[in-house]
Amino acid sequence: MIRKPYESAEPRVSVVIPTLPANDHDRVVADLREQTTRDFEVLVVDDASLDICEARNAGIEAASADVVALTDDDCRPPPEWVARADEALSDDAVCVEGRVEGGRTYRGEGKYVGCNLAFDRETALAAGGFRSEYAGWRDDTEFGWRMEESGPCRYDPNLVMSHPDRTRASIDDEKEARLRREYPTRYEERIVPDTTLGCVNDWLWRRGFWDAIDRVRYPGGSR
Repeated sequence: MIRKPYESAEPRVSVVIPTLPANDHDRVVADLREQTTRDFEVLVVDDASLDICEARNAGIEAASADVVALTDDDCRPPPEWVARADEALSDDAVCVEGRVEGGRTYRGEGKYVGCNLAFDRETALAAGGFRSEYAGWRDDTEFGWRMEESGPCRYDPNLVMSHPDRTRASIDDEKEARLRREYPTRYEERIVPDTTLGCVNDWLWRRGFWDAIDRVRYPGGSR
């Protein structure tokens, strides 16, 4: 189910929020009603039958504006967030990642944290949107890396999102390994140096652990 708790006649930005019926999204919607700009719409994709990638894609497809700004139901957007998202896409960038403060912090290392992304709607649709193969772990990173293949992507420190709570995502080693296989260069440059998880996976990768797992899971090389 997609609801629009806030609309405008000619929205410049469509804010997409994936959620579940069990989750509270009233606070994020209340914050969005206090934005400094009024030329936007809010789409809350509230459907337990969809994974997070399917929910995001449904919101992108239903969006009316050329610019989509993505956040989560446990975030608190500052009053200028929507206006900043609109400005960030005005310089021919197809995807802009922003800064995250609070229980989760992020400073723009090319990992494209999904609670604070702005992107061109048509480019995202042409790229295939978010892939359910990564739902729940690295889906936003993988999306951002595909968007890089479609046009300029950048980090904007002025596009700030407050994430009061610690992230709810859980590490999925198989999806982590899949990201490494599909994007070896970006993974080596952006994931391995910065995280303990990346170092562990690098150690396992170099010793053939994930290749051995794949040979068991995918006999004959089929996937």
